[in-house]
Amino acid sequence: MKKSEYVIVGANVAAVGAIEGIRRYDKKSSILTISYETVGSYSKAMLAGYIEGAPSEWLEYRGKEYFEKMGVGCLYGRRVTGLELEKSKLLIEGGEEVGYKQLLLAVGGTPFKPAIRGADNKELIFSFTEFLDARKIRESLSNFDRVVVIGAGFTGTEIAYTLNNLNKKVSVIELGDRVLVKALDPHSSGIAESLMRDQGIDFYLNDTIEEIEGKKEITGVRLKSGKSLPCQAVITAIGVLPNGQILSNTALNFNRGLEVDEFMRTNIPNVYGAGDVVKALDITDGQKKPLPLWPLAYQQGIVAGVNMAGGKYPYIGGLPMNSLKFLKVPILSAGITTPPDAGYEVLSTEDPKGTFYRSLVLKDGRLKGFVTIGAIDGAGILTGLIKNQVDISEFKQNLLHEKRIGLIRMPREWRNKIFTRRDETGYHDSNQ
Repeated sequence: MKKSEYVIVGANVAAVGAIEGIRRYDKKSSILTISYETVGSYSKAMLAGYIEGAPSEWLEYRGKEYFEKMGVGCLYGRRVTGLELEKSKLLIEGGEEVGYKQLLLAVGGTPFKPAIRGADNKELIFSFTEFLDARKIRESLSNFDRVVVIGAGFTGTEIAYTLNNLNKKVSVIELGDRVLVKALDPHSSGIAESLMRDQGIDFYLNDTIEEIEGKKEITGVRLKSGKSLPCQAVITAIGVLPNGQILSNTALNFNRGLEVDEFMRTNIPNVYGAGDVVKALDITDGQKKPLPLWPLAYQQGIVAGVNMAGGKYPYIGGLPMNSLKFLKVPILSAGITTPPDAGYEVLSTEDPKGTFYRSLVLKDGRLKGFVTIGAIDGAGILTGLIKNQVDISEFKQNLLHEKRIGLIRMPREWRNKIFTRRDETGYHDSNQ
């Protein structure tokens, strides 16, 4: 049986964070990563560019030389089929076993695939969450001219915009009443939808697919509203669920996400979790939930790695963020963008020309979220205000009406306290 001091299931950004966290405290012990994917650590944010023609090397986040330099062994293209936690070992397809002293589960998420009549045995039905999905779409581009995308969230709108750029006729089906409902407020959602409609993308809101038509090849889809749309391909982009497949039938606490404490440790003492699979602290509302975001996965990985190696390093939490830079006008949001109840204050402004919009969501004088369109230079300051839970009551109008938010507009004592001190979290990745 192969053995390693540290074993990491997964090889992407959370794994990279964990490796760097481990090596801060333990320079020599063996580390092994295991992943069913074959391309190692890569940027999922670049998948759209790959579909448009960029080489696969362009996706690379950490190459082979990085893992060699860090003294990490890699098993790519190998799927973990089972966990025997009481024996501190993993089962890998083909019957191989791997033992560990410390285990990190960074197994990510899995796309939600709705049951749709007519979907069985049809070829051009895709997801869009990982490299294998993107490669299948890229290799099939010549086989379709019209495509239906299910879901108008971030993933759905990005793949819709990408395929529209490749001269495909794109229709997006959304069960909700607006696009990007989790990322934007109603007004900014309307702006984003208008920008995409101007590019030729069609949206069908408050609707869903009843049936995918055709025998072997897709000929179209029939909607619940009764409309029929011709197409040759369908892409599901409804969302990602924490991947609990290999965690089932174990003693691990998994309930719509792997339960971890502030040190990213599960209920099993030598087993940790990080990335899209875990429920971690959302600092905007104090709740633990899955937050499938690249920077947060890296941060959680560092915390897990440090604690696996004997350190004591808590995770301070994160917040949801979305950046739609693929549109002609950039859109960025963070935290709570649509208040859940009347206890929040909402301030907003926009340019009459429609080139600038900003909305701030506050509670008890503290910024809880924002949307900014067309002027995103000050987004880092806004995000810092959320993270540091600063009372902005005295200068909130400055944040709202200035297209370029400058520190000079902020109170001196606040600037000195927040932006001249060293980042105490220690989270840093110079190559992000």
